[in-house]
This record gives sequence, C-alpha cells and structure tokens, in this order.
Amino acid sequence: MDTFSALAEHLYAALNHLYDPCYQPPELLCSVMGCNAQRGAGPVQAAIIRAIRDLEPSPDIPSDARSRRIYELLSSRFVQGLTQEEAAERLGITPRHLRREQRQAIEVLARRLWQRSRGEVPPESRTADEEPVQTHRPDTREAEEWRSQVRRELTSLQRSAPGSVADVPGTVAGVVALAQALASRHGVALTLGTLGSSLVAAIHPSGLRQILLGCIAELIRHMAGGEIELAAGRQGDQVRITVTGRPVAGEPPGELAMKELLAMQGGSIRWHRLDGSLSFVVDLPAAGKVTVLVVDDNPDLIHFYERFVLGTRYQIVAVHEGEAVLGMVQSLAPDIIVLDVMLPGIDGWELLVNLHEHPASRSIPVVVCSVVREEELSLALGATLYVPKPVGRRQFLQALDQALSQAAGGAPGAPASSATPD
Repeated sequence: MDTFSALAEHLYAALNHLYDPCYQPPELLCSVMGCNAQRGAGPVQAAIIRAIRDLEPSPDIPSDARSRRIYELLSSRFVQGLTQEEAAERLGITPRHLRREQRQAIEVLARRLWQRSRGEVPPESRTADEEPVQTHRPDTREAEEWRSQVRRELTSLQRSAPGSVADVPGTVAGVVALAQALASRHGVALTLGTLGSSLVAAIHPSGLRQILLGCIAELIRHMAGGEIELAAGRQGDQVRITVTGRPVAGEPPGELAMKELLAMQGGSIRWHRLDGSLSFVVDLPAAGKVTVLVVDDNPDLIHFYERFVLGTRYQIVAVHEGEAVLGMVQSLAPDIIVLDVMLPGIDGWELLVNLHEHPASRSIPVVVCSVVREEELSLALGATLYVPKPVGRRQFLQALDQALSQAAGGAPGAPASSATPD
C-alpha cells in the first residue's frame, strides 16, 4: 500500500544502503523520488543525496536551529557515512540522543519528499518541535536495525581506511589493556595466552577490537571473578583468536552480536564449553600480500600507486608495455590487474579482451583506470571495475578492495567510479 508510513520505512532502508550498488529500491520510493525503477539503485541514491543537500539552511540560520541540526545529522550520518559515535561527537550530543534525533530527521525528510511528490501534507502530521511518539518495535525490527547499523559502521570503517589490515598480536594486547578497568570492576583477571608471530588479519583494526571487546563483555556478564585469557594463532589460511573465561556460569545468547560483523569480513565466531570454561573462537581470513600488476606507461603515476599502497596488504608490480602483460601474468600470477587502455604500441581495449579470454588471466579481476570515460565499454569487454583518472588514494584502494571481494564471490562495496577521491 502506497502510504506515508511505508515511504518512511523504505527511506530508512535506503539511507542504510546509500552506497550499496546491490540495493533494490521499491516502486514507491522510486515513484516519490521521480526515478525509473528499471534503472536500479543509482538514480534513487543520488536523488536522496540531493534531497538531503536541499535541506541545508542559509548561512544566517543559527547553528542551534532545528533545521540546521536536521541537515547536519542527515549529512553526517548518511551522505558522509559517519558512524553514530562519530556523528554524535561532531554534533556535541550523546549517541542515544543522536538515535532519537535521527528518527525525527528521517521522518522530516520523508514528509518533505511525500509533500513534494504527492502535493499534500502526510496524514497525522505534527509540528517540527513535537517529540515523536515512541512505540515498541518488534524484535525483528530491532534486529534489522542492529544489522543495518553494523553494516553502516563497517562500511564507514572500510571507506575511511580501505585496504586496512589488523596486526593481531598488537590488537589483542591493546584490547587486554583497554578492558582491564571493566574486568577489575567484576573481579576478573585479563591475561594474554600464546600469540603467534606475524599474524595479520583482513579486517579493520577497530572492527577486530570491537569484536574482542564484545566477547570479553559477554563473558564478564556470566562470571563472578575468575580469569579471561586471549590467545591467537594460525589455522591454515585463517587467523584464529580464542577468548576463554573460567569459571563461567550460563551460556551466551544463541545469536551472537558479533556474528554479522564477522560474516561481512569472511570470518566466523562460535563458542564451546570445556570443564567449566567457556571459549569464543573467532576465525578471520589471514591477510597475505596481494600482488597488483599495474599496466601503465606513466612512471610518475606508478610511483603514486606505490605510495598509495604503503601500509596495506597490496604490493605493486609495474609493466609499461602492453605486449609484455600476458607474459607477466603467466610468470607472476597477480591477484589484480590495473589497466590503462591508452598504451603505446598496443590497443588497450584489445588487451582487455585478451586478458578476459586468455586461460591464464580470465579469472583475474581487471580494474580499468583511465582518462578515457568509457565505463560501460570497460565492463562490457570484461573489466571488473572502472575508475576514472585522476584517482586519489582512497578511491584507488577502494577499487582494489572491491575487485578482490568480487573475485572471491563477496558482495561489492560502494561503486569505485563514484567514490570521493582524496
């Protein structure tokens, strides 16, 4: 049913998927935003961003005015992708206060969109100064809100620092130091077990830190004194972290709060009991080096790429002539190819087709990075992604992350061609 309440629900979901290319906008939202549903998420997402920017008040409006607070909240949380904590700090309010104001701000935006599209005030309208009526949400809605928040928090981390990996021993040691105050209040001792050397996991350090703090907090809730030990080691192509509490009474909830966060990183979490102890077992993909073959005749640009990947898992190998690419692919077996289609001596489009068809390279994701604005042609000829030049560090690393994720069968992130360069 095309009701205002349905629009508000759809808008809430769309804001939580504002940079998700796989998002499927419903017909009602497309209609209200004036977009063709057949064109997918992009036009609707762009229209929502424009609608938020249209809320920006004039410079003479006081900083504490409600209209300015609504605009700054929506812009910070959804257009800029800040976490709730980051947005609350920017606005000078608590996260709890922000969540309440966020619901009001989304409703204000929904009412504005409804009135603009339908030419009528939505039913049961109230003045902007009135508090919304707080109603109980079913557990399923609360769970969906939490999952959406997890996705947004993780997306924000990935967008702010693409290509990030976590030094597991350092992160684990930092978590133990950070959680000591909480543990001591409950008479629980925190200790470090065996930590393997050179353990690096494919996850943002802040994400891993939050997961481990969640495990510790969950154990403490079931303990009256005792000890919690954290240890880490390598299990095949996984990094395994165990968080063990002893003695522990009771069991954790069936749906662990960290499960979805880990699943988005290709990891998992489970728990088991043994002789009065309870252990959380966290498995994460080990972050080995990822070789990126860059095909570009501009040595200055290759130097920039090499600087871009410093401190990440990516390493650049460059080739300047297109004729040498297939030979390099066979000898080097790169994980990703970054291709400029304007090359001396060979047609870059023809090279892209050859890479897509050759047995040695057809499974390797190719990112076309060029001043030639031909994204559709690039994708049609077999490229995984297209990124226009000039490209900034964040945009470049986001493209590598996304290409690697798609090659592994994961969900793509925000479109690399529309990311904001540094």
